Order: sequence, then C-alpha cells, then structure tokens
Amino acid sequence: MFLDFVLLLLAFLLLASGALVFIGPSMSDRLLGLNLMSSKLIMMIVIYAMKVQQSYFLDIALVFSLLGFIGIVFIGNFILKKGKI
Repeated sequence: MFLDFVLLLLAFLLLASGALVFIGPSMSDRLLGLNLMSSKLIMMIVIYAMKVQQSYFLDIALVFSLLGFIGIVFIGNFILKKGKI
C-alpha cells in the first residue's frame, strides 16, 4: 500500500519534471529536467523491484542509470561547446 503511494507520487513528480523539459526557458533548465526525469524513473524501477520482489529490475535500473549519466554528460558537453561536436 505504501509503495503504491510512493510510486504514484514519483509518477506525478516525473510529469512535473517533464513539464520542465518542455517549457524550460533555457537549455540548462531542460537538461536539469531531463536529469530529474531519469532519476525519478530509476527510483520508480527500484521501488517496483521492491514491491514485486524481483531482483532483475535492479539490474535494469543500474544499466539505465549508467546510460542516463553518459547521456547527460554528452548533452552537457554539446551545450557547452554550443553545438559543435
């Protein structure tokens, strides 16, 4: 019951972070919103793994967090160099 409430709350926060991505006034705000979305999604995966007691969801969360970190670093570097690859 409590984990369902936490998942619902995280889903709401995920949508709020998505709004920041779409209406963010600057690229850095959009990058921050994207980072928030990925962290909320990782938390949701971990909590769901606790709820269903399946450990392979933790592996999925670990891979997703590593890919999210690498993606954020590359996007931040792209913004820093002003679009030059």
